Amino acid sequence: MLGRFRTICLLLVLSAVGGCDPANPPTPTPTPTPTPAPPIAVVIPSETGPFVFETPVLSVGRMMPGVWQTFTAKAKNITSVPQEIENIISDCSCAVPVWSYDPIDPGATTDIEITVDPGLKQGVVISKRITILGGTAPPVSMKIEGSVATIVKYGPDSIDAPADGQMPLPVTEIMLESVDGVAFQVTSVTPAVALAIDPTPAARKIVQVDWEKWRSSERPAKFEISTDHPNAPPMTVTIRKAIQAPKGI
Repeated sequence: MLGRFRTICLLLVLSAVGGCDPANPPTPTPTPTPTPAPPIAVVIPSETGPFVFETPVLSVGRMMPGVWQTFTAKAKNITSVPQEIENIISDCSCAVPVWSYDPIDPGATTDIEITVDPGLKQGVVISKRITILGGTAPPVSMKIEGSVATIVKYGPDSIDAPADGQMPLPVTEIMLESVDGVAFQVTSVTPAVALAIDPTPAARKIVQVDWEKWRSSERPAKFEISTDHPNAPPMTVTIRKAIQAPKGI
């Protein structure tokens, strides 16, 4: 009788915990599904930074002396996220870049306006550079290349002054000739250190230095020749002063 009572109690306990009925197995606890992390924006690595110029060299061709011109370059965002151009520097104040601070979409381009001053010296090569800077990204540069046209060629552009007391005074001439064959006049020599110049327009003119005037006009280190040629800039001639021996030697 006691053994039967113990058996009934054991069955009641097992039924209470629900683990002894094969027809009603325990329901497993569901495993929660992990929530995926949001995608992380990754900048595509580049040795040249987030931007590249569409061309490594901007050709400005042959520019007229003293005539500023504005050119357009394009920079492309080569990353996978929008980027801003923080700064653009130039290696010369004669090439001035202007750009937008708005973000540039991935793969899109932006215009950079570059105003170039060729200067007044004729026949020289133009070689400038602008560089995009941005945070810790490597800088990326673009060259600006071209030349300045020769309108009126002249020479020599550097002459030697006579020594003190030197007589007779040398005859020093500066030859000017228009490359395009246009006749012109010499309108001024500043300071006034030249002999009288024939006013007749011609494609070739000669300016002769008046050394007496030079000596009486504080002996300037240079003078400037201007003409009425429509495209020619003023032309500068440098004067190298004679080295005088110390007195008493």
